[in-house]
Amino acid sequence: MKKLYIILLILMILAGCKKTEEITMIVPFGSPQLSQLKMQQSKDYKIDIVQGADPLVAAFGSGSHDVIFAPTNLGAKLYQSKQTYQLLATIVWGNYYLVTQRSDITHLQDLNEEEIIVFGQNQTSDILIKYLIDFYDISCQITYVDSVATASSLFIADTNQIVLVAEPSYAHLKNIYPSLQSIDIQAYYKLATSNKAIPQASVFVKNTLSEQQLIKIQNDLQESIEFIQQNPLQAAQLAVSLGMNIDIDVLSNSISSGYIDYISAQQAKSDIISYFEMILINHPTLIGNQLPDASFYRGDLG
Repeated sequence: MKKLYIILLILMILAGCKKTEEITMIVPFGSPQLSQLKMQQSKDYKIDIVQGADPLVAAFGSGSHDVIFAPTNLGAKLYQSKQTYQLLATIVWGNYYLVTQRSDITHLQDLNEEEIIVFGQNQTSDILIKYLIDFYDISCQITYVDSVATASSLFIADTNQIVLVAEPSYAHLKNIYPSLQSIDIQAYYKLATSNKAIPQASVFVKNTLSEQQLIKIQNDLQESIEFIQQNPLQAAQLAVSLGMNIDIDVLSNSISSGYIDYISAQQAKSDIISYFEMILINHPTLIGNQLPDASFYRGDLG
């Protein structure tokens, strides 16, 4: 009997020492990765950093990860067919800029009768540009390229071109060209939509996660974003140490732009719906041809 008690005691101790199961996340390289740097540093999370949308689409379809960082409209589109993931919070609030070295291009209206280079045809960047040039009654020619990296390379080759870029590429170009002219897409979108913000990228959580897990994810992400907001240089140094192959000063300046912020799904709902309604008018397939229902917004916890 005494041996039995000892065995039971050992089993209880071993059970108490069992390692908490890691929370798995998939995060695209760039701004979303910056938002979760402290989580990436933590042993509580197993994080896959990926390039492009294809791995994110695969993750939504297979349910392979507990948490998916993705363009807000992509999460909405895939929710329409499979309601496995709900929106927890929006964390990237628009980081698009038109840039040129031409001194005569300072406002959006100056684009009339001009050619502009835009990355991501039929993606969010394209939809925003089309919406704004239509709203402000601008006639211009759009030439498409596949990625922000290609757009930036074309600009470097000829700085008199008018090119759409995003952070952190925008900070990189500002670092190279101190006299860079830029048009803030976010500012014109706010004017056009009565001060609505662009909910560019969000965090989606699996509906099988426990309330305790969700609260942990929420709190850890909020803490991570507060860290990068208050310590952009330290955050940039941490990002480089975790594998972001971008100059520390560029990353620090990019973070300081203030486009990364944690706003819960419920708090951001009005901005998100306005954004989705704009997409419905211009390219409805980008959100699955309809607005997601109320259960899409997981929102405030604890």
